[in-house]
Amino acid sequence: MVGGEFQFTAEPNEERGTLLREAARRVDALTGHLGEVGRGADPHEELFGDLLRGMAEDSVAFGAFPDVLPVPILDLPGADQTSAAWRAALDEGFTFWWVRLPALLFPRKGWGFTRLEFRVEFSPGETDPRNRPKAFDILPNRRFDTLVAAGVELNVGVGADGHFSVRTGELPLPGGTAGGAVAAQVGAAVRLDIVPVRFRMAKAKVNHTAVGLEQVFWRLDGAEFFAENPPQMIVILQVPRATEDVRVAAAMRAYRRLMLLPAGLQTMIRQLPEALRTFFAQGAPIGATADYDLTPIVRGT
Repeated sequence: MVGGEFQFTAEPNEERGTLLREAARRVDALTGHLGEVGRGADPHEELFGDLLRGMAEDSVAFGAFPDVLPVPILDLPGADQTSAAWRAALDEGFTFWWVRLPALLFPRKGWGFTRLEFRVEFSPGETDPRNRPKAFDILPNRRFDTLVAAGVELNVGVGADGHFSVRTGELPLPGGTAGGAVAAQVGAAVRLDIVPVRFRMAKAKVNHTAVGLEQVFWRLDGAEFFAENPPQMIVILQVPRATEDVRVAAAMRAYRRLMLLPAGLQTMIRQLPEALRTFFAQGAPIGATADYDLTPIVRGT
């Protein structure tokens, strides 16, 4: 299991909609008592109660099935025959797979989520730990922080060593650095004809567990995430020869920071009962789970 730093910030409440509507009712009462302090303070000129009722319409979900493509480690053009991936594929029969999880976000219009967390486990029901698939590489990844912070669109492929590699083109980055130069520093010797994808993410702070484990945890902070810009969670999955069932169990949590709410609404929330104050302090979390069976694809080839 991942350590405490990489646990979900909070668990969603099954009564999230009820809590938001109750908070909205109480905020309406406070607004009537104090005067329409909310009117004009919100960028959409809504009363604060309406803003909270709108949050009850939030939803998050995973798509029906991931994108799953084989990564032919032994047949990569210019493959690095000294790499860990090459030796694992040649000597031990590991196979490698590009797996992209489809995350769907539907926040209240005009007000995105401000923190996203994802946990992905591979074949959690496998009793022999030697047969658990592992994350050979992951994306988003802190080693690409410079490019993500610049908001650069990346062409992501698989490099000669089996790891993700990117190419940006000569796009200017902060400080006058060219995107291509930065890409070279993070492994731009990339064959973009091997499962290429365009990758762009909101300028978020990325934190994640180490690669090489049976699960991955990502935390994305410091940006607003809308339906139009959901993050792409991609794994190069390393599957042992003896693994019979290849499954992916995914969970997601989405939050909004209380400190980013209008100041007047923050003041009102502090006057709500403790259970509601705690709910908002935790970010009014909402979540989704999915379980995918990749066995027919991985074992059908």
